[in-house]
Amino acid sequence: SRLTAALSSGGAQPTRHLETVLTAGLTRSLREVSDGLTLNTLVQGAWALLLAGFGGTRDVVFGTTVSGRQPDLAGMESMIGLFINTVPVRLTIDPAEPVRDLLLRFQDEQAGLLPHHHLGLGEIQRLAGRRELFDTHLVFENYPMDRTILERSAPGLRLVRSEGRDATHYPLTLAAFVDGPRLTLRLGHRPDAVDRTRAERIAAELERLLEAFASAPDRPVAELLGHTSDIR
Repeated sequence: SRLTAALSSGGAQPTRHLETVLTAGLTRSLREVSDGLTLNTLVQGAWALLLAGFGGTRDVVFGTTVSGRQPDLAGMESMIGLFINTVPVRLTIDPAEPVRDLLLRFQDEQAGLLPHHHLGLGEIQRLAGRRELFDTHLVFENYPMDRTILERSAPGLRLVRSEGRDATHYPLTLAAFVDGPRLTLRLGHRPDAVDRTRAERIAAELERLLEAFASAPDRPVAELLGHTSDIR
């Protein structure tokens, strides 16, 4: 794909990160304008539109991490383990479609795939007949930490700060999570594939798209795609 060509490189380098913390006001506006949409869908939709402009395509595929637990598996609720999977996410983009309609359609399509999230990536690749399905990855972290419970389990100790670290072999990754009243976006980029300057433009464009979602969700998608091609 054109996106793959843009991200191709001779050898991998350690991932570097850029962090964008949205204002509490913008985060609140995204929640209010959602009309049943989750923040996860809004972030994934913005990422898909960004990739569409970046890759010059209207058919976008990226990877995401899901829980992978089968609700119909007997005893699943008592099993110990992470049970996560990486699965492809696909969105076809119609430039004439209103942004809100695209996001609602996108969320409905993804909801229909929930029963299949336990299927491993290797099996999906086999069924698709190709090994490389995507070259960017997104994860929306949604596991709030209750500090009160943690402190109660260890009397005398006080939790001051918690921090998580992750690693990936994809050239471009995005981790999103809500920290208090603000949505945080952590962009990971492999410098041999995406240099710092381009990564900063990608982060800025992602924030712009989310601002556009909040301010005018009924505008046609075409109005948002013009700027994204500039980061190629």
